[in-house]
Amino acid sequence: MSQLDLSDLKNTDLKELDVTERYSKFAPLYDELVNNWGYQCYSKATELLQSYVGLEQPILDAGCGTGLAGQSLQEKGYQHLTGIDISSDMLERARQTGCYHNLQLQDLSDTPYPFADNQFAAITCIGVFSLIVDPLPVLQEFWRILQAGGYLVFTQQEVLFNKYGYADVLQGFEQRKTFKRISISEPVVYLPHREGYEERTVIYFTYQICKDA
Repeated sequence: MSQLDLSDLKNTDLKELDVTERYSKFAPLYDELVNNWGYQCYSKATELLQSYVGLEQPILDAGCGTGLAGQSLQEKGYQHLTGIDISSDMLERARQTGCYHNLQLQDLSDTPYPFADNQFAAITCIGVFSLIVDPLPVLQEFWRILQAGGYLVFTQQEVLFNKYGYADVLQGFEQRKTFKRISISEPVVYLPHREGYEERTVIYFTYQICKDA
């Protein structure tokens, strides 16, 4: 199996991390490596979304990478998929899947995004918040471009959720009644076959968007 030396995000200063460079190196091997590691977060996210979002609805895959989530969504019948990612190398591989009708180069931390208010019925953001220290502006932007009653499904590593104070940020959205909590999973192992990650866990979050009429 091909190998790649990737820093452990648990022990990485994200403010000093060059994400574009990281994924430029990762892109050629990404699908092979994560599949061998037993990564299935994108499939679980699709299952969560299926419970709430119709197949004809427009979906944004935020941080789409090579398109694993897009492929999973397309396999279930979703057709109106837009993807954004910080890495042009990852986007090129996503383009090759043929799953997306629109792909754009976009740093999720650089807001606003080039989308209209209320443009999407759902957003998936899988394996991306592990690279984001401050989720507040990203979540605010997700709220802007999601329709009232739309859904947001995202993941975060449990260790990074705690390290960067995500609980307080999400509590703020809930208290302001802009996010309605649908489900927060128990932490589950997400890379069962990667050495050193056998006990590393991820949490799945599902929220519904609330807006004043």
